Amino acid sequence: MAVLITGGAGFVGLNVAENLLARGADVILFGPGAPPPEAVTSLERHPGQLSLVHGDVSVAADLDAVFGSHAIDRVVHGAAITADLAREKRAARDIFTVNLLGTVELLEAALRHGVSRVVQLGTGSIFGTAGTASAMLDEQTSPAVPLTMYGISKYAAERTAVRYRSSRGLNLAVARLGTVFGRWEYDTGMRDTLSLPLQLFNIAEAGSSAVVHKGAGDDWVYAIDVTSGIVALLDRHDTPEPIYHLSAGVRWSRAGWCQHLKQRFPAFRYEFAEALERCTVGQSASIPRAPMSIERLKRDTGYQPKFLLDNAFEDFFNWRTRFPSFGRPDGASLAQGKPAPDGA
Repeated sequence: MAVLITGGAGFVGLNVAENLLARGADVILFGPGAPPPEAVTSLERHPGQLSLVHGDVSVAADLDAVFGSHAIDRVVHGAAITADLAREKRAARDIFTVNLLGTVELLEAALRHGVSRVVQLGTGSIFGTAGTASAMLDEQTSPAVPLTMYGISKYAAERTAVRYRSSRGLNLAVARLGTVFGRWEYDTGMRDTLSLPLQLFNIAEAGSSAVVHKGAGDDWVYAIDVTSGIVALLDRHDTPEPIYHLSAGVRWSRAGWCQHLKQRFPAFRYEFAEALERCTVGQSASIPRAPMSIERLKRDTGYQPKFLLDNAFEDFFNWRTRFPSFGRPDGASLAQGKPAPDGA
């Protein structure tokens, strides 16, 4: 049996595929575009069977075609447009077509074709300004007040999925993701803002400077941890909750990330500022969201994040030395960073 990943060319999809392929699973990456060739080559080295299928998640015929040609038993539904304000203004209909109507089509197809398990990827963006109302966000008690078209459409998709679980008997769980960063992250054309850790990494390895907004979000979670949580939900077919938070469960240190970068790339300069007009990085997140509680996910799946600041930085730096041009805006190779002198 095989696992279908919608939005499979996105970086979360690539990380999930890597995990499943390494375990010998058959994986179908489904979406409107193909993953970067470098990623495909790497994924094909794993023992599982990789298939790439072109299709639109909002088109029932495309979904029926992929289900009809592969023995798909489980689905990770990650197809989404992560839109900024500019895209909202020019393509609001597209955002809802993919994020909400695409979810309806996927869930209907899963029912038609007898899929045994669906894990749908949600987002902490559904909390909006309510994300600062408490020190820790809970799946059941924290209010969702999404502000952006992305957050609104994803919240509608989440509620739709929960309704399919309760009224149609679809075996489904929603994983609300924190701000994911790490391996295989790149500009897919569907994500309008790269993660702050990646933006800072690109600036640092280029030997440039950054003025970071003091209010930039810090609810980060490393891609490998996100993948382990998604796969844990996929493997367990009887999770009692319809919604789980999938994050690190703690605030990250923006300054700590910059300090790691400074050690590796001595030419990197950074400072933090409150005035948005001074900032070159992090302007889009003026209020940091509280961490999302992961206690339910830990209780029901055994999930435990393993890649916090130090481990995540070392893993990502080492990964970038193996894939030096991946995700860089100019496609240039990574200049090997060297430790800076003490006190630099």
